[in-house]
Amino acid sequence: ILFIFNKQKSSGAPTSVSKRSAAGGSGGKLNDSSEDENKNNGEEDVKYLLTNLDPDTSSHLDILLLIATTPENISMTNKTLEREAELKERRLDYLYPDRKKKKEESEKGAADGSTNGGGAGEGDTFDLDGAWGDEDEDDDNVKANKKRQEEKEKLAEEVARASGKSDHMSIMKNVKVEGIDEGVLGQKWVENTLAGTGNWPPKSGLSALDDLDSNPALRRNLCMTMGRIHSQFLNTNPELLAAGPKQLIDTLYFQSSLEYRKRTIVLLEAALRVIGSTRSYRLYKKIVECYTMFKIGSPSVESKAIVEGFQKQMEKTFGGTKGVPRIIISSLEISTPDEKEIATGDNCALELEMHRVHGENFMKQKIEMAVKQGIPPQVALQTFREGWWILLRCEKLDESSDDNDNDENTDFIDKNIIFANLSSEMKDKFKQEKGGNRLVNAWPFMVSNMKQNVGKVKVRFMVPNKPGKYKFYIDIKSQEYLGCDQTFTLEKDVLDKDTVVRAEKKEDQEANTESPEGEEEPKKTK
Repeated sequence: ILFIFNKQKSSGAPTSVSKRSAAGGSGGKLNDSSEDENKNNGEEDVKYLLTNLDPDTSSHLDILLLIATTPENISMTNKTLEREAELKERRLDYLYPDRKKKKEESEKGAADGSTNGGGAGEGDTFDLDGAWGDEDEDDDNVKANKKRQEEKEKLAEEVARASGKSDHMSIMKNVKVEGIDEGVLGQKWVENTLAGTGNWPPKSGLSALDDLDSNPALRRNLCMTMGRIHSQFLNTNPELLAAGPKQLIDTLYFQSSLEYRKRTIVLLEAALRVIGSTRSYRLYKKIVECYTMFKIGSPSVESKAIVEGFQKQMEKTFGGTKGVPRIIISSLEISTPDEKEIATGDNCALELEMHRVHGENFMKQKIEMAVKQGIPPQVALQTFREGWWILLRCEKLDESSDDNDNDENTDFIDKNIIFANLSSEMKDKFKQEKGGNRLVNAWPFMVSNMKQNVGKVKVRFMVPNKPGKYKFYIDIKSQEYLGCDQTFTLEKDVLDKDTVVRAEKKEDQEANTESPEGEEEPKKTK
């Protein structure tokens, strides 16, 4: 799990979570190695999520806000705000040239005072071109300053690409900033607009929200999360629609919001892996739903009005009711391959045959949209991705709920390294996820062929270790659409493997060849 976090954070892509700088103020030293730094950051995020997520109390909003406030996510946004502050200064210098000249004169005067006011003679300076200039501390400081400058230049280049310009003067000419340029909409506008509907500040019991007014990075992340899940409302706001053609949009804020969205998707995927190790069905299911909420921009997956509105939009876009995303299950079975019965300890298979009834309409409309936009249809088809999840759990029917622990113990939590630094109380909340709340398997699959209408999926899983009658719950969940999730049930008898007589499976090819003396009876074994 830590490897997954660190891998995402160490990559140079915009979707990654970069390494946290170890330099504090001026004179800070970069003593820690990058690998140790990444490992520590990953451990902090994992511990933060496991400590604060609770199967009983965590809502969808709580989960999204926790993702927004992980230590590394806050650290990343702090760096973004530092770079933005530098670009804002450049924007002010561009708008008010006299301000820049006065600032340069002031800096020059300060430099002259520090040079001429010391023990050396007037005009004398220390020559740092010799050995003193190679001190380790100075070298580390230079590296730290260089790294900060590179980060600032990187953001400037990103803004340049967004504005279609490449030189710094053109960047400052085209960048618009809320609070500096009149009528420009940015973070404050998002907050005020959301506040008008009662959605700002976020309503949650998380203690991290107490620092909302004193922590700019925290405030920025929360604003971007709330803005994303309410994007349908914000994007249709008349003020924003009017500001777009006039180029009165805060370039820095909305550019960083794109990076934040990519980073949050990565963290949600990582959170799924972390919670998967706890086998908490309730939390896993909610995180999958949070992924959907954040990806499509919806404040809820449960609101009847929101779901109906989404489906009406699908009907309008994709040609009627046949364009509403849904899957029909034509066959559903759980069995042990090549065996007539299911026994404890078996490696079983859940097999489904699914029909994507919306596939044909989707392909037709996507091609028409691509043609209108001047995009080659094959390109639109190649970039199509549709994600689904199968969540499997079970409960024992011929046993009291107090003893309904399908795996007989919770050693998998005590032995897992990611729980090592958690208190017994924290571990206990996940150990209590038993019976129908314990995840047996979570299986994602991706549809990349838009015209594919029928497909078969096989999900492998281990049968519980206790014999008896079980009810298996199979959830089919979408990470792209609302209102198409389904739950199916199957009841199966699980026999005690010590009482089942089965034919011994032949493991090598020679065992499958018929001997000259005739075919032997298969050996029996318990």
